[in-house]
Amino acid sequence: MKTTAKKNLKQLMDLLNSISESDYTKETDVLSGATVGQHIRHILEFYLLLVSGSFTGTICYDKRQRDLRIENNPSFAKETIERLLPAIDTIKEEDQIILEADYTIDSKSVNAIKSTAGRELAYCIEHSIHHQAIIKAGLITMGLSDITDEHFGVAYSTIRYRDNSCAQ
Repeated sequence: MKTTAKKNLKQLMDLLNSISESDYTKETDVLSGATVGQHIRHILEFYLLLVSGSFTGTICYDKRQRDLRIENNPSFAKETIERLLPAIDTIKEEDQIILEADYTIDSKSVNAIKSTAGRELAYCIEHSIHHQAIIKAGLITMGLSDITDEHFGVAYSTIRYRDNSCAQ
C-alpha cells in the first residue's frame, strides 16, 4: 500500500509540474469557489497527519494546519510531496492508531475510534482519489483536461474494471 500511496503522491506531483500558478490558485464555480491548490492542500494535509500520527498513535483529520503556502504555491506543494514520499516508508501499517473524530456541528462529541496505520493509509489513498476527481472536473472546466493522465481521479477498482471490459 505504501507503493500505491507514493504513486498517488507522484500523480499530484505530475499535476503540479504541469499547472501554472495562476491556474493552481484560480477559483472556479465547479469547485464551489475553491481552487485546485485548496484541494491539493487538503489531500497533502491528510497524508501529513497520517505520518505524524503514525508516531504519536493518534490522528485527528479535523485538526489540520491548513497551510496556505501549500494551496497558494505549487512549488511549496511539490516540496511537501518530496518530504512525504520518504516519510510514507516510515509508516508501520500494523501499528494501532486512535482516530479522533467529531461528527457533530457544535463540536461536542469527539469519538476515539480504533484503527491501524494501514487502514488510515488506505483512507488517505481513497480520500486523495476522491479529491483528484473533483480537481479533474475543475481542470476540465478550465480547459486543462490534458494535463493529467487518464487514471487521475479514478479509483483503482474502476481502472481494473475498465481494463477487463476492454480486454473482452
